[in-house]
Amino acid sequence: MRGRWLILAPILAVATAMVGTVAHEPVSDHPVFREMSGPDVVNPMRGQFDNITTGLFPQANVSQQHYPDWPGTKDAAIRVNWRSLQPVDPRTLPPEAPESERYDFSEIDAALAAYGAQGMRVGLRVSAYDSCCETSPEGNVNIGAPDWLTTVPGATTSYEYDGIRQVIPSWNDNNYVGNFEALLAALGRRYDRDERLSIFEMSGYGDFSENHVAFMRDQLGLPGPEEESSEAELGYYSQYRDQYITKDTVVRLVDANLRAFANTQIVTATGNPEIVKQLLRDSAELAGTVKPVGLRADCLGVFSPVPTWADNRYSKYVERADPIIDVLRERYSTAPVLTEWCQKPDDMTSSEYYERGLADVIDNHVSMTASSGFPDQFNGDTMDRRLYSLWSQANVVAGYRYVADATAHTSDQAGTVSGTVRWTNKGSGSTHENWTIEYRLLDPNGAVVQTVPSVIDLRSMSSPQSTADNGTVPTPTTAQETIEFDTSGLSSGFYTVSAAVVWNEHKAGATTTVDYEPMNLAQNGRGRDGSYGLVTFQIP
Repeated sequence: MRGRWLILAPILAVATAMVGTVAHEPVSDHPVFREMSGPDVVNPMRGQFDNITTGLFPQANVSQQHYPDWPGTKDAAIRVNWRSLQPVDPRTLPPEAPESERYDFSEIDAALAAYGAQGMRVGLRVSAYDSCCETSPEGNVNIGAPDWLTTVPGATTSYEYDGIRQVIPSWNDNNYVGNFEALLAALGRRYDRDERLSIFEMSGYGDFSENHVAFMRDQLGLPGPEEESSEAELGYYSQYRDQYITKDTVVRLVDANLRAFANTQIVTATGNPEIVKQLLRDSAELAGTVKPVGLRADCLGVFSPVPTWADNRYSKYVERADPIIDVLRERYSTAPVLTEWCQKPDDMTSSEYYERGLADVIDNHVSMTASSGFPDQFNGDTMDRRLYSLWSQANVVAGYRYVADATAHTSDQAGTVSGTVRWTNKGSGSTHENWTIEYRLLDPNGAVVQTVPSVIDLRSMSSPQSTADNGTVPTPTTAQETIEFDTSGLSSGFYTVSAAVVWNEHKAGATTTVDYEPMNLAQNGRGRDGSYGLVTFQIP
């Protein structure tokens, strides 16, 4: 094959191109790139995901039957509390007891099996304390850690709040941390190489394992260290008094998460700056991982996915120009970004809420948007059409939306035909998984007679985004290359060049594998083999 060239740059518009959809006849029509206002393009790790078994909106809400069902998802997220995973006190077991006696993984196993049967993968987070949302927990005790942990001296502390006893881990206690480290190691041994588990969320600290404990500050009246003394007490600067974990404990928990899930995409909530530093840059365990750590934000529509400590001009980290801010900001475009909506405050209109959510999805390269948390999730009335359009577009633009077009041209070399293929990503960010582009030459009978690999890496196709400058449609990114096919010895007739984007994301030594059909492109013309016709030419 002759040399190829590659261009990667942002563009403002995509020209309509010639695409062949029939292998037996010359093609006279053009492709139709799917509009943002149409049904979403379902692919792994992008768009709306099924969050904590809420089901996809709008079909999960019977009051929204006026709107068409969301076409699907390949992703689900579950949260499991430590209490359900380890009901047996390890101190009562002999040292040689197998993990099947030490832990109860049935809840996770069932979720992986159920979602796997639907062609979906799972993201997992494990929590040791959730401040809500049971109004009447059993025995008026709110506990996410195992019952036996409360009998371990110093591992937990109980507080009374609204008539309910809140059992909160003592985040820096060695007994708490050591037992959670052991849990993470066991989870990793069982699931790290299971391809049905696509994401593991940093777990072990904070309310819902979201890396802050604002509940202790705001509801219990027990704020963390004052900012002036935070570096001395915690080992890092904490400005908002919602942090209680020390740097030494951060390092232990971060390292335990990274060791346990070295082969799995890890994501983290970003509220704790030291956890971000360790997970994105400083941990020695990063050298053993296969994926850059991604990010999670839990208040889409209200707060920016970029945490206050890294964004607000009055933040000490911003004032000091801490280098971790640049590391964090770059990560939004180089690793998955997961978001969950949160409830709209009273001083915000519904339009402002959904407009903010849409802008933040685009500007921060959000990959996935949760099926839960937004005001209309449980709305008993039909959702306002304009608001639905804003909500829908926030999901549709999330992640990658690739299209391809091609032009054939005469080759200078006899017995060859060449063409220029252009790929465009019209979504908020690129894929972060391994997909391989494959070009196929189909003869007049539709049989594949040649294949040619691509040099384009779809993971690199992401551009800076600014809705303030460019509006509510993501700025596309294009990559272009020239390909050639050897036509010597081929019979006369019309030949079609098609392209398929083939799934190649696998874990080394996988215990359970997941395979997907070729990627759905954001255009019509998909063939039975998952490829898309690009251009047809004639051999006389």
